[in-house]
Formats: sequence, C-alpha cells, structure tokens
Amino acid sequence: MAVRTVVVLASCGALAACSAVGLAPDAPLAIADSLSTTKMPPLPPLPASIVDAPITYNLASALRALERAVPQQFGNIDQRLAIPSSTRIHVAFHATRTPLVVAFDGRRITITTVVSYQGRGWYKAPLAPTLSSSCGTEGELPRVRLVLSADVNVTPAWTLISRTRVRSVTALTDTPRDQCLVTPFKVDVTDRVTQAVEGALRGKLAAVDRRISAFDVHTRVERWYNLLNRSLHVRDSVWLNLSPEGALIGDVSMRDSLLVLEMRLYVRPAFVYGKRPPPSFTPLPPFTRGQHQVGDSALLRLEGLLTYEDASAVLTKQLAGRKFRRFNRSVVVSDVRLYGIGDGRVVVNLRVTGDVNGNAYLVGTPRLDTLNRMLTVPDLDFDVGTSDALVQGVAWLRKADIVTELRRRATIPLGPPLEALRRAAESALDRELTRGVRLSGQIHTGRMIDVVAQTRWLVVRAEATGSMALRVDRALQTSAGAKKTRRSNTAPNKVPPA
Repeated sequence: MAVRTVVVLASCGALAACSAVGLAPDAPLAIADSLSTTKMPPLPPLPASIVDAPITYNLASALRALERAVPQQFGNIDQRLAIPSSTRIHVAFHATRTPLVVAFDGRRITITTVVSYQGRGWYKAPLAPTLSSSCGTEGELPRVRLVLSADVNVTPAWTLISRTRVRSVTALTDTPRDQCLVTPFKVDVTDRVTQAVEGALRGKLAAVDRRISAFDVHTRVERWYNLLNRSLHVRDSVWLNLSPEGALIGDVSMRDSLLVLEMRLYVRPAFVYGKRPPPSFTPLPPFTRGQHQVGDSALLRLEGLLTYEDASAVLTKQLAGRKFRRFNRSVVVSDVRLYGIGDGRVVVNLRVTGDVNGNAYLVGTPRLDTLNRMLTVPDLDFDVGTSDALVQGVAWLRKADIVTELRRRATIPLGPPLEALRRAAESALDRELTRGVRLSGQIHTGRMIDVVAQTRWLVVRAEATGSMALRVDRALQTSAGAKKTRRSNTAPNKVPPA
C-alpha cells in the first residue's frame, strides 16, 4: 500500500510537471502618433547642398544677328572725309567685307573679316590747286583685316551683357597691293582708310550689343531653377524635395558657339512622406560669384523606413526555436512579433510553447549601435501585465535568463533599409525634368544618427553625402520670344512651365 501511494504521488507529480501553464496577459496599449517626421527628435540643420548646373547657351542665333548687324558694304567713294591729323588731306572709300569668321577664347568672341576697298584721296597743297588720286578703282582691290571682339558676361540680375568693339584694322599684307598709295602726291592713305572703316563700324556695334543683351537669360534660368521645386517620387509614399534657395556663378566661358555658365544651385534636400507635396514657385534670387569647391557637395539625411513586419521576420529568424530552461522546466520560442506603441518604445511579443503556453510581452526603447550599424533594445524587459502573470504561477520563467538573452539577440541590421532608400533616391535623381534639362546624382550612405520607433515603422536616420548635377542644353530666346511663350503657356495662379 505504501509503494502504491508513492507511485501515484510520483505519477501525479510528473503529470503536474507535464501540464503546460497558460500565459495570457493583456498586450501593452498603443498610443497613436503622427506619421509625419515632425514628431522626430530635432537634429541640427545641415549645410545647404550644391547642385552643379553648367548651363549651356547656344549663341548661334546671336552670331547670326551679329552677321546681319555688321554691314557687308559701307563707305561712299564720293564722300570726302576729313583727316583730323591733316587739314590738307581728305579721303573717301567704299568697302566690302567677307563673311565673319568667329573664334572663342574664354569669355571673348573674336570676329574677323577681310575688307576689300576702293580709296580716293584729295590733297590741297599750299598755293596750288587740289590734287586727287585713287587706288583700287582698277585691277585688284587693296585689303584690310578687320578684327572685332565681344566680351560677354552675366550680371547678378541674370542679364547678358556684351561689349563689342573694333580691336584692329590693319592691311592684310605689307605688299604694294594692300597699300593705298594715292599718286601723284605719293600719300599713303591706307591708315586713313582703315581709320575711316573703323569709325564707320563703331556706330554699328552698339546694335550688336543690344541684340546679345536681348536674350532672355532670367526667365529661362528661373524656370530651370524651379524645376527643383518639384517633388521627386522615390517610392511608395516617399518624396524627395530639393527646395532651391540660392545660386553661385563661377566661370563664364565660350566653346564653339556655346556660352557656358558654370553655375551651382543651393538646395535643401529632404524626404517627405505621404501625399505628394504641391509644386511651388521660388523667384530666382541674384547670384553670387565664387570658386567651386571640390569633392562631395550634396548633404542630406536619409530616413529609411523599416516596417515592423520585416523587423519581426528578422527577429523570428534569430529567435525561433530558442529554448530557455530553469528548474527542469523549459519553454521554446515559436514566433516573434515586433511593433511600436507610439511613445518611442517597441513591444517584443514572444509566442512560447512548452511548460508555458501563450504570449509574453517585453517593452523597451530601441537604440542605435553605430559601430555595428544595428538596432538594439538594451532596456528590454517584461511589461507590467506579463510580470504580474509570471508572479502568479510561472515566476521561474523570469529567472531563465530570457531577458538577458533577448537583449543580446534582439538586434536588427539597419543597413538594408538605408541602402534601399539610397538606391531609390539615387534613381529618383536620375531623370529628365523637361526637354533639354536633366538631373543626375550620386548618394553615398554616411554615418547613422539614430533610430526612432513610430507606430507604423521604425525610422532609421543617417547622414549621406554625394553629388548632384543639372545639365541644361537649351537655346536662348530673345525677350520678345520669351514673353510670347509666357503668354501662351501660363495661366493665372499656376506655376510657370519649364
């Protein structure tokens, strides 16, 4: 009888040991938060980023205007012109030029043409009748080389300015053909003729400068500038705003028939989540002049969004099947779910089986391990509801090193969401904004700053460097053409099209 009693008691003890205890505490209550990053802890502002924007203006039409403005023929062989250095000599000429030959050197346009001319001279000798003679009226005409130059620049008010002048008028060669030697009084009037040619042209060059300055730089650049006010779609509900706020002009040069402005635009790139922000219009500010810096010139903050579903999958992979043992009792983690409760903390919901069946909830604040680029929860611990449930019957579970182990193992790599955002943002930067205007960029992930738990996702913030460029290759318009375009393309209260 005593042996049977011991066996029964032992069997009941074994049965009790094998009976699983249920664990069903209430889940921690979530506190609603905003999906806006305005709820994020503030960070010091970054310096403005720079968008390299070498703008190319095709001056072919301006050069055609120059060709039209400089007359092909000038002078009158029958009109006597006084020579200031000698009251006894007068000259007359008629000249014809060849087409203009244009060369570019830095900011200067050099225009060369060969002028062939007829010359006539009158000389009033003392106490003698006036003598006259001519050159080029028969046979080969004498020639001079005419060199003009136009220095082109841009004012801070975004207008083109040009100063065109005669640089030289010289005999084409030093041979007798190109010397206008008026006989019979043996006076070489070549210099007189070249001075007269120069004087005849000088009055025409102001019209050339007016033609060049009539090209509407301001309107065009303002439209290109405001292309950067358009939100760039990165992915899902993520947008990249560049927000232009200034401009710098470096070198101004001319290559072939192109005027190149080495321009840099200052922008404040930022990510926006939710609906696409409406387009805005920013008046083009006056530019400053300066030297371009070397190296990465774009600075922005990446805000990678890690969903709790993805984070839970990582933790489940790391913890599922993990056994915790204490006092001959054990539990096995079968599933892990991570979610946010809106006050910056996260909940780790463990589904356990074994001597305890049910759910355990641990709460903690995520922290950033910058060295390993990982999310950790160093203060992770059972919440109040789970602690009360453990006291009521399964207090041994608290002593099973489960909290210590979870703090060590509950880590999530943060590189992947940032890399995904970096690739998407870089792809968003590579696009044609409008015909002839292309945006491009490279982004390099830099140091991680922090990780913030919101109810919908974990936000991982990092600073990034890189470069951005705006390539513009469009022809200029005259002011009249620009006004016509604005009248036909713009409506009240709308952003002007690019």
